[in-house]
Amino acid sequence: MWQSIKYGSKRLWDRRKRWLREKGLYIVPMTELERMSLHPCVAHRGWSGRAPENTLAAFRLAMSEPAVQWIELDVHLSQDEVPVVIHDPTLKRTTGRPGRVSQFTAAQLGEMDAGSWFGPEYAGEGIPSLDEVLAITAGRCRLNVEIKGEDSPPALVAARTLDVIRSRGMEHDVVITSFHPEVLVAVKSLDPQFPIGLIIDDNPPGLIQTLKSLGAGFLSIGFRHLTRDLLAQAGEAGIAVMAWTVNQPADLKRLADRPEPIMICTNYPDRWLAAVKQQEA
Repeated sequence: MWQSIKYGSKRLWDRRKRWLREKGLYIVPMTELERMSLHPCVAHRGWSGRAPENTLAAFRLAMSEPAVQWIELDVHLSQDEVPVVIHDPTLKRTTGRPGRVSQFTAAQLGEMDAGSWFGPEYAGEGIPSLDEVLAITAGRCRLNVEIKGEDSPPALVAARTLDVIRSRGMEHDVVITSFHPEVLVAVKSLDPQFPIGLIIDDNPPGLIQTLKSLGAGFLSIGFRHLTRDLLAQAGEAGIAVMAWTVNQPADLKRLADRPEPIMICTNYPDRWLAAVKQQEA
């Protein structure tokens, strides 16, 4: 599935590039289908604008919208070396508990309340394991698994994460991303064919070359750093680009109108859908 979306978008973009060159234009009106195909939605930590981030509730809500084909989530290792889905290395913000994720077992984390902070209707939503998320998304949604793992050696968190993904046979439905190149190197050392991506909130010189040196076919970049040149270079190199985190309707509409393929990561899939449909959010 990963290859199909990557090369399907590339074929669309190649056709549009030829058309643009012939017409001498850069941005032209697109159909709703073109915008949706070129700019697929990635639900950031699930539908985190309407449900507590990185919970099964947020993931199920994202999958309730048929147009959402991707979900982004974050992984740390528990005390017993189980990949669990939570953004912060500490528990305070989403559970109100003191301590670090790495100090508790996966079972203990699953029993914590990671939902009440968002709303009383989500009381009792635990911190899920990555395996639990794979179980509900298999065959329905692709995943961008961001490895955080501040408290774990890169080789260990990479190995445990790959083990879970392989156990579900979902190697072709997942891309592993990280801010930390050493994590990506560890993934590639374990499985040279596994899709990886670098996360960055910058656009330094030589970024595409850095991605190539890592063997990364995916770039996750803060949307304000997108430029025409970077997107052209990424397109030529066959690197998929995801812009994060795009929540304001005006920004979503602006990106949805671009002719280059850009995955759009957002807390609000409904706003993304309005943007690709050219409706008011």
